[in-house]
Amino acid sequence: MATIRPFVALRPQEVYLDKMLTLKASPGNGGSNGFIARMLDNGHPENKELTNAQLLANLKRMMLTGDFYQEEHPCIFIYEITKGTHTQTGVWAVTDLDDFDRGHIKSHESTMNCNSYSLMNYRNEVGLEGDPLILTYRPNRTINSLLNQLKQAEASSVYYSNKIFHRIWRVYDLKTIRQLSSCFSELQHVYVADGHHRLVAAAKCRNIEPKTLAETRNLNYISSFYLSSDQLSIKGSHRVIIPADDVYIDQVFRTLKKIFSVTKSLRNEPVIPSQPREFGLFMEEKWYRMVYKLNDKNVMPDACLLQQKVFEPLFNIENPETDEQLIAVGGADALSELQQILADNPAAIAFTLAVMNADQLMDIAQQGIILPPKSAWIEPKVPFGLLLRKL
Repeated sequence: MATIRPFVALRPQEVYLDKMLTLKASPGNGGSNGFIARMLDNGHPENKELTNAQLLANLKRMMLTGDFYQEEHPCIFIYEITKGTHTQTGVWAVTDLDDFDRGHIKSHESTMNCNSYSLMNYRNEVGLEGDPLILTYRPNRTINSLLNQLKQAEASSVYYSNKIFHRIWRVYDLKTIRQLSSCFSELQHVYVADGHHRLVAAAKCRNIEPKTLAETRNLNYISSFYLSSDQLSIKGSHRVIIPADDVYIDQVFRTLKKIFSVTKSLRNEPVIPSQPREFGLFMEEKWYRMVYKLNDKNVMPDACLLQQKVFEPLFNIENPETDEQLIAVGGADALSELQQILADNPAAIAFTLAVMNADQLMDIAQQGIILPPKSAWIEPKVPFGLLLRKL
């Protein structure tokens, strides 16, 4: 089940919102204080991070000056994002963290402790949710029908930036809120698509506080965007290793060939696999295709297979959550970003993976399998600041 509730949104004035929609996070640093600071402080230099106390002071200043305004009523929002001909529509509400503690929210990805603690501190000291978790669920006709009905009305807000339309419908009448809440309560499970660290941090913050204080501080809920799995977009997420020590290439190849069929890429073109258990390998300026050839009884996801069979034994990467040798590269521009990293680091070794689909992601979570961090690149990326929630 999913327990959703309306919330009183804090929203930026349109002039300020336009800056938020055009601002892009730096790769791999989208949730850092540096990015949040740029959102909360007009003109703040990108290469300098603010403390949480400074962020809170900026937030209070912007609320006093009217840069942010508060909705009059608690609402559930219908949010739609359109890029070209591709449209994704979902429900934006707050989710009861009890759902996570009780196992109703399934997670597929490991979280980095350092990130979780940083987000816990931010949540405690600043108390602002700037972007939602993305939670997905198996397609549901009743929810789809209700969303289509609600979208017949004119959207209350429409924004356009970077060739993307953002549309928002407010839902504040109690009857419709009850309908939506009832529909989501009947879902057996929902699955974390994006925002694992924020969810873990929010649950920890709530659980270390006395129950009455957690309720007073609104810590029992977290901002969430629910999107049906048939609308979820998953892009490639690859791995680059910048070895800490010298690598003996012949030894690496001998080891890999024991468990993979390894062939050179025609014309040395980048290898982007399309099937599970296929991988691309870039090493010493050459691309190879690797196909796993062992007949294991227990079939593990590709990201886990690489970690157990390659990264740990060959490169001594025991903890992919914290090892600085390992870089995750994902998204629509993953290949060009990966090639730039390789150009800047001649000793780097890259592994490309096939893209998971939404059903595979949910099945992995349902089985309780935990993938290494950044094993899937999920879209949409909801812009920070579109609908804020002050704790």
